[in-house]
Amino acid sequence: MAVLNLLAPIFLIIALGAALQRGGMLAGPVVAGINKLLFWVGLPAAVFSALVTGAGGNEGAGALLLAMLGGTALTAVLAWWGGPLLGVQARARGTFTQGAFRSNLSFIALPLLLSVPGVPIGQAMLTFAPMLLLNNAVAVWVLLASQDEVGGRMWRRIGLGVVRNPIILASVTGLAARLAGWTPPVALLTTLQSLGRMALPLALLCIGAALMTVPVKGNRRLPLIAAGFKVLLSPLLGYGLGRLLGLDAAAMLVLLICLSCPTAAVSHTMVKQMGGDEGMAATTVVFASIGGAVSLAVVLAQFAG
Repeated sequence: MAVLNLLAPIFLIIALGAALQRGGMLAGPVVAGINKLLFWVGLPAAVFSALVTGAGGNEGAGALLLAMLGGTALTAVLAWWGGPLLGVQARARGTFTQGAFRSNLSFIALPLLLSVPGVPIGQAMLTFAPMLLLNNAVAVWVLLASQDEVGGRMWRRIGLGVVRNPIILASVTGLAARLAGWTPPVALLTTLQSLGRMALPLALLCIGAALMTVPVKGNRRLPLIAAGFKVLLSPLLGYGLGRLLGLDAAAMLVLLICLSCPTAAVSHTMVKQMGGDEGMAATTVVFASIGGAVSLAVVLAQFAG
C-alpha cells in the first residue's frame, strides 16, 4: 500500500498531463515553454539546493557512481554490438543504441530522487552530473558513429552540450559549494528550494502531454527490444554491479531509480535533428515509458523506505 500511495500520485499527474494535452490546455507551444522553464530554472535550482543541503556525507558516492556508469555503459555496448544481430540497419544502429541506454534523468529520475523517502540526497546528487555527461556524450557519439561522422564535429557537439547544460552547471557549482562547506544565505536558499519544488509536478505533466504527441509507427519489434534493454537489462546489470560493489539499500535505490527510468523523450528530438530513425526513436520512448512504470514500481516496492 505504501508503494501504491507513492506511485499513484506520480502516474495520476502524468495521466492528467495527457488529458490536458487532449483537451488543448497543454498544447505543443505551452509544453515547450514549460520544458524550457524546467530545464533552465526549476531543475537546476532543485539540483543546486539539494546538493548544498542534502543530508549524508560523500562516502559511498564513488561506488554508486561506478555501478551506475557501469550499468549504463554495458547496456550501451551490448545494444551497439547486438543491434546488427537483431536486424538493426547500419544507419539506425545509433538510434537503437541510444534508445536502449539513455535514461530520462532530468524529468523522471531527478524529481523521483527528490521526493521518494529513503533516498540519500547527498550521494544521489553527486552522481548526477557525471551521468548526464555520459548520457549526452555517448548518445551523440553513437548517432554520429552510425552515420560515419565521428571526428571533430562530435567532440564540438559534446563540448557545447556540456557547457550549455544548466543542470550540469548546477551540479558542478553545487558540488563545489558542498565541498567548500558554503551554504547560500537563507533568502537565496529558500528561493531556490521554492523554484525546485515546482519541478516534480510540472515535469510529470509535461511527460504525460509529450506521450500523447509522440508517434508510434514503423517496425515495433526493434523498439520493443530497445525498450527492454532500457527498463529491464540496464537495471539488472546495475543491480549486479551494485551487489558486487557492496552498495547498501539506500544507494541501491538511487542506482535502480536512475537505471529503471524510461528512455529520455528528448532522444526522439535529437534523433530527428541528427538524421537517425525517427520512427524507431519515437516508438522506443512510448514502449519504454510503459515498461518503465512497471520497473520503477518494482524498485520502489523493494527498496523505498
